[in-house]
Amino acid sequence: MRMSASAMLLAGLMITASAQAEQPQMRVRPAETPTPAPSPGDTYGLPGAPTERALRARANLEALLQGRIYTNDLSPQDLQDVLDFERMARGAYPDNRTFQQQCIDEEVRRNGGNPTQLAWQVIRLKCQ
Repeated sequence: MRMSASAMLLAGLMITASAQAEQPQMRVRPAETPTPAPSPGDTYGLPGAPTERALRARANLEALLQGRIYTNDLSPQDLQDVLDFERMARGAYPDNRTFQQQCIDEEVRRNGGNPTQLAWQVIRLKCQ
């Protein structure tokens, strides 16, 4: 059973008042210190993630999408940063396409969106 903060405060006051048969006293918890707002160069939407890593993840994602680098060229941390950045950019919606369809879409994009008949055969063989 979850109690709201006001219900817990009220219950605490009632217990205190009944236990002390004298004038009820209100006990107030000290105010929580607000967490400082991140500085502009501190995070990119995820707690503790430095901007430098975010910029590198974005650059790596663009290079991957353009075919300038491959996933095995990235360190495990850089690859994870790229995955996190891409997931955040997509809005955390899952990609329901099959591996084959993802491969085909990526290769079509690499070919400028309108591959020739020969390019389609290469894509089909590459994405089997």
